[in-house]
Amino acid sequence: MTFTEINPKGNFDTWKKDKLKEVKQQQFSSNLGNPLYENDTIKLWEIQLKPSETMPFRKHTQNYSATSFSDGLLVSRNTNGRIVLIRLKRGDNFYFECHQEEIIHDLENIGETTIRVIVLEEKKALREIYT
Repeated sequence: MTFTEINPKGNFDTWKKDKLKEVKQQQFSSNLGNPLYENDTIKLWEIQLKPSETMPFRKHTQNYSATSFSDGLLVSRNTNGRIVLIRLKRGDNFYFECHQEEIIHDLENIGETTIRVIVLEEKKALREIYT
């Protein structure tokens, strides 16, 4: 996965009015996709987005990793104003630590193929589980 910033944090000048309205309403979901599995320590989600489909703003509060099962192109808008272009290649993965902060962003498939990503969300930090 390649992340390219296309709009800096704090700049909302390029945002569409409907996206600004969505942020102002602050009705963010903690749903990261379609739940596939859950136990005491993890929750496994699947994200599937068809071309031009958008996943509304949602809130990450736990560390997570994501693996792409398709090639594709996404745009992600963060509620702090930052917009990122995400290039996916099948098999790409990354790990993100929230550091006890809320990360709120949306996802929009701007490519020509359906995107499929599996997200493994930690309910507890892995270091807490294995120490």
